[in-house]
Amino acid sequence: MANKKQEYTIIAKQWLENFLNEKYSNKFTIKVILPTSNISKLPDPEIKFVNNYTLFDFKPDVLGILTDKKTKKVELVLLNRSTSAISVKEIGEVNVYSLITAPIHSFIVSPKGLPTEVNTLLLNESIEDSLLNYSSEKEIVILKLLENGKIDNKNIFPRRLKNYF
Repeated sequence: MANKKQEYTIIAKQWLENFLNEKYSNKFTIKVILPTSNISKLPDPEIKFVNNYTLFDFKPDVLGILTDKKTKKVELVLLNRSTSAISVKEIGEVNVYSLITAPIHSFIVSPKGLPTEVNTLLLNESIEDSLLNYSSEKEIVILKLLENGKIDNKNIFPRRLKNYF
């Protein structure tokens, strides 16, 4: 029987597939995988079309690969999951991955959301910006993804994205 982390990873993968299909299926061909190695070493041919993919020597828990139906340009979506409350260390790790890959979305999900200390930190707008922004227009989204595959709308950061999910 699969362990709790593996089960939650499958829930996160299914959620990401649904989200990407809902938001992007008109423009992109969508593939969502559970990487078995660093992105730079994945055998998926689409990865080779991403600029500087050889620098991607890390493995997200879930990876979305979106291929533009017209231009064939490939975009990535990163998702890391935690079965415990999300720490600042995990946010920092995903921030670095996001700076390197410049994904169209970057997510951290957990069924427990954020601990009070991190939640309080993120209520400060300048701290939220420094921890979550990886470009002038993009930021890491932190979601409390319940084990039934639903998002807890009270636990979304940045808060202004509450109605996006």
